[in-house]
Amino acid sequence: MMDFVKKDSGFCFAENLRSLRKHKKWSQEELADKVGLNRGNIASYENGTAEPKICNLVKIAHLFNIPVFSLTHSSLKEEGAIELAINNQENGFSRPGPDMLGHFLKEAEDFQQAIKGLHCLFRLKTKNVTELPDEALFLKEQFEQLYSLSEQLMSSHIELLAVVKEKCPTHGQSNGTEHNGG
Repeated sequence: MMDFVKKDSGFCFAENLRSLRKHKKWSQEELADKVGLNRGNIASYENGTAEPKICNLVKIAHLFNIPVFSLTHSSLKEEGAIELAINNQENGFSRPGPDMLGHFLKEAEDFQQAIKGLHCLFRLKTKNVTELPDEALFLKEQFEQLYSLSEQLMSSHIELLAVVKEKCPTHGQSNGTEHNGG
């Protein structure tokens, strides 16, 4: 089973939320008002004792104008990291550096781990449930199918990126030269 609170798990939400709030010079109360929560929710998120529902996670990311993935899986404590995350949101993505394919491959692997984590959490939450209404059984089956499809898609995506990186080692790497088509 996955450990959701391991330091090396890549989940940085608590420290990122605190960094973003302080960057805006907001109190926990002010942030809570802006996203429709109470101060206790924000304090629990920042302490790492609670995780937000997905809808609240999206609201928070939208409020700070950053991607959800950056909010949860990129350390925003470093100088310039918040501005880069905002730039990523506004531009779709920014140029991640000389090894663009390596960056996207790592990002895809991180996303795949996030999907596995959601599935693990889902299975943990439903493990001891013996009876479910028909509607809930239907949703459970749909979730399992969606998870299976997501896993297949992510595996194919990672494989494609790895092949492109192997076959085209200079693709996505900046070498300072321009191609002028002539």
